[in-house]
Amino acid sequence: MTTKVNRTLREARSFDIKTLNGDELHCLDTQSHAEYLVIDLSPFQGRLPGFNETLKVAMNAAVNAVLAALPQGEPAAASTPQNSASQAEKQARAQRNTQRREQLNARILSEDRWLTSRELSEKANFQSNNPSAGPNRWKAEGRIFALQLNGKDKYPEYALDEGFRPIPVVKQIISLFGDSKTPWGLAIWFASANSWLGGRKPKEVLATMPKQVMAAAEAEMEGGSHG
Repeated sequence: MTTKVNRTLREARSFDIKTLNGDELHCLDTQSHAEYLVIDLSPFQGRLPGFNETLKVAMNAAVNAVLAALPQGEPAAASTPQNSASQAEKQARAQRNTQRREQLNARILSEDRWLTSRELSEKANFQSNNPSAGPNRWKAEGRIFALQLNGKDKYPEYALDEGFRPIPVVKQIISLFGDSKTPWGLAIWFASANSWLGGRKPKEVLATMPKQVMAAAEAEMEGGSHG
């Protein structure tokens, strides 16, 4: 009956509601034949805690209300490109997304120093025949993260204190984000301007404002906007 059919429609027509900063939006994997609703939330950044999460709930309710109002019947099939022009547009969009990701990754790497396991081991004065042992242990303990570049781990120097030991709040942030952010996602977050930090980047104030950086990470997980 109506309730059952409408439930089927909601399940068949999936939608995703999320908040992204500018860098993440540029790297969004989009499709040329799909449609997206983009709302600029910059006027509310850092001013209304919980605004984004409330907005997600409201948007979800609104979309479900529209689906519930649709006539009974089988859900319409998603439109697909019908000609070479559409295919070319899709390929061009994918290429632009790839270029944006590459540009963002290049910026992340160029702004800071990223240490190899050997460099970090030497600076931290690890006494081991295996230069990767100490840094690998830190990474396994969640005290620091690393980017895989050409098969080798690279560790962010900004996550280390003057003695080249991981700054304690870094572990707390990695634990808080858990599986929601890949190492590259962590690198982007640490290197992005954050409204909860007055426009500063988390990596810039890790040592001097650890509590505020942790609060910014908690706001991120609760749906607050940054960037």
